[in-house]
Amino acid sequence: MLAVRDIETFYGASQVLFGVGLQVGAGEVVTLMGRNGMGKTTTVRSIMGLTPPRRGSILFDGAEMAGRPAYKIARAGIGLVPEGRQIFPNLTVRENMVATASGETPWNYRSVCEMFPRLAERAGNMGDTLSGGEQQMLAIARALMTNPKLLILDEATEGLAPLIRQEIWNALAHLKQAGQAILVIDKDIAALARIADRHYILGKGRVVWSGESDALVADAGLAHRHLGV
Repeated sequence: MLAVRDIETFYGASQVLFGVGLQVGAGEVVTLMGRNGMGKTTTVRSIMGLTPPRRGSILFDGAEMAGRPAYKIARAGIGLVPEGRQIFPNLTVRENMVATASGETPWNYRSVCEMFPRLAERAGNMGDTLSGGEQQMLAIARALMTNPKLLILDEATEGLAPLIRQEIWNALAHLKQAGQAILVIDKDIAALARIADRHYILGKGRVVWSGESDALVADAGLAHRHLGV
């Protein structure tokens, strides 16, 4: 579904990504891991057209995305849950969700609220009155309301309480069972290994390791070398 091939991305004169490549198949959950500053968010921004790569290819459903404006990439079927959530603070929970809605199946206001009942309870609350965990749920719900073919989550559980993190992981496991393709950026190796099919690790703007969950868990030194944990 998604094939990122040898992309090189810059901020001004500073090169951040050096030939990064990854793939996400239909129905797969794939992770992108690495220490802070290794290029994970830049990779997401490159895929979404927010910081377009200068070289390389980004194919989605066989169509070239590199060079397209971000809104056209989103319309092609890629939904983003951005780092920092970035919900609309001056809209209600319901307004946040319906503002980006596209299509009625499988994700609509009712089905999203079934996944996150807490959002239904707070439907009339303004976005900036929610807790951090509720804002993350809202960011995921808002992306799902676009009915994406591929869902990308950047730092899905960063800074959340353990119980809320578990709720997010349960939601992603449910999405996988429903056949949703997901690219998730996070640092929780144990949780990621349980739900993901394959993993990529970035180091200084390059893919330094890729493999399946069994290999990730079996190599005790891998996380220490590349993730600092």
